[in-house]
Amino acid sequence: MTRRQGLPERTVEVGLRHDGLDRPFLLHTPASAQRPAPLVLELHGRGVDPLMFELWTGYAALADEAGFVLAMPSAVGEIWNDGRSGGPRRILADDVGYLVSLVDHVVAAGGVDPARVYVVGMSNGAIMAGRLAWERPERFAAVAQVAGTAAVEVVAGRAPASPVPIVEIHGTRDRADPYEGGRRSGPLMRLLVRGASGPIVGVDTWAARWATVNGADPLPTEAIGADVTVRRWSGATTASDLAFYRIEGGGHTWPGARAWMPPHLGRVSRTIDATRVTWEFLSAHRRADG
Repeated sequence: MTRRQGLPERTVEVGLRHDGLDRPFLLHTPASAQRPAPLVLELHGRGVDPLMFELWTGYAALADEAGFVLAMPSAVGEIWNDGRSGGPRRILADDVGYLVSLVDHVVAAGGVDPARVYVVGMSNGAIMAGRLAWERPERFAAVAQVAGTAAVEVVAGRAPASPVPIVEIHGTRDRADPYEGGRRSGPLMRLLVRGASGPIVGVDTWAARWATVNGADPLPTEAIGADVTVRRWSGATTASDLAFYRIEGGGHTWPGARAWMPPHLGRVSRTIDATRVTWEFLSAHRRADG
């Protein structure tokens, strides 16, 4: 482990080699963490490094407050292999294997509860989180996604064999990862968000697929302020839980962002704080087999 200049307090760089590549990650272990502590993987979006993403989310400060360990991995070339193909280049890194190996590495070092491992991501990081949930459901207690669902190619594969609680937050005017699914829209957005460009599933389709996998039934829709509604599903156990937040007029953004976000990404809602909303959902769940 290496303490690198410019990192948040109590954050170190951890070396990890996977699939022939050096894949170091940042690990933030707050003094407040009581062992065994929960572990959260925070997945940045395309073209944004982990520290810039952390400026938007403030997840490290929340880790200090709530006492969980935060891992901040980096994608090769700042683009996760989220299962989409096409575009100027195909992303070939084994990111599913890398992130599972990262979890194994941190758990083996001690101090982390394997039954309380969570993943949160935005944009390309959210779609990567969706791939992890779909392909490795047994490894995560719950998953949080902001401005991203999953690649159509991923969801076309075999459905998960076990439920995964999911919280999704998505703006209706997201041009990079459209609410209704498909491909990003507009020449500027296609230029600014380069990389694999295959279609994603729409939010409503994603919710319906997980309601089936989780054996969950819908609850009444709730309104939160003027621009936010949330649909929830529940089942026989908390493993069935789903919560999908719809941000009317929201862009490809992190609601309640703590730092400036580029205007071309669209409107940032201040009605909810995505950091606290996602953590409150994640922390309410643990794997029964952990």
